[in-house]
Amino acid sequence: MENNPAEEGRIPTLHVVADSIPQAHYRAVKAVWEHGARIRTEYDKKNEKGEFIDPPSRDARVLIEVKKPWKEPRYPPILHSEIGAYIAEIMGAKDHLVLSMKELIDAVEKGGVPQEKRWPYTYSRRLRKYPSLDMVLKKMMENYEHNTNVDIFELREEFLELLDNYTINQIDLAIARIAETPYSRRAVMATAIPFIDNSLKEDVPCLREIQLRAVEIENNDLVLNMNTSWRSRDLYKAWPDNIIGITFLQGQIARLIEKKSGRKTKVGSYADYSSSLHIYGSYFHEIEGDTEKGLKSFFERHNEEAFINMSMTSEQARDLLVLPELKELLTPQKIEEWKFGDEQTGIIETLINDLEQRKYLP
Repeated sequence: MENNPAEEGRIPTLHVVADSIPQAHYRAVKAVWEHGARIRTEYDKKNEKGEFIDPPSRDARVLIEVKKPWKEPRYPPILHSEIGAYIAEIMGAKDHLVLSMKELIDAVEKGGVPQEKRWPYTYSRRLRKYPSLDMVLKKMMENYEHNTNVDIFELREEFLELLDNYTINQIDLAIARIAETPYSRRAVMATAIPFIDNSLKEDVPCLREIQLRAVEIENNDLVLNMNTSWRSRDLYKAWPDNIIGITFLQGQIARLIEKKSGRKTKVGSYADYSSSLHIYGSYFHEIEGDTEKGLKSFFERHNEEAFINMSMTSEQARDLLVLPELKELLTPQKIEEWKFGDEQTGIIETLINDLEQRKYLP
């Protein structure tokens, strides 16, 4: 490994290109491990004396291009979460668990965010119900056009309530833009809400922006490419889950563009840029191995070809992971645990039906 770039005050910028998601994951892990700067994180564990136990992470700015995100095998052997449940979350099945704007701002002002299965955000909620300040301000101007006697505290309460009621569906707007003008560079969706996120102590959204880019090809068909921008992410364990979930969304959007435009729309490449793509120090034992215990390093255990061969095809993952986990979400115990209503169970049932009809297979 080269000298630590962080000693010069520099964070390296790396570029990874791959044909498939597993190949991209392997190459990114190798690149960040070999060339990343050694930088502390806010999650490094300490002992009772306040001394760090974990070594500094390996960290870099990284642009990753996956030329064919639905190429088989598609599912890397390292998946951190229950991938079926995560896909359902990306599709909106857990948006109801997000705190209202009033609850969230009140919690932030008190110094924290209540847990107990209530969240400050989901990516789906930010994309599908982004608060429209323009619509809120127009409504308040309308409400108070002839009222000069305004209580500032009542005004605050009304403003926060309207933030939840007046929202825009950024996905629908992006689909409409591409369907009307396929070559547009303006089909951009944001997740950041600065006046909220800058006050959050934890759980600040990692995904910041999604851009859709369509290319017109022969027979008047479209190819939908997706670009994403991320504030920070865990490369070793979280990156594969993120990409599987977000490219499910890419596939769904492609079908909706096809329906709206009347033009066949294929899923194209996927690219993401991370301002901080890192391997946590707590994972180093899995990467380095342990010669004293006879444990080989990650790269001794797996070359690129072997890593790809360990990955699952979409059909294998569907049958072994995704469908069983989605069906488990519809059991009475899980419905009660996650407080699913008809809207949420409908999202999950539609996803199950689409998977069984092979809509999410290459």
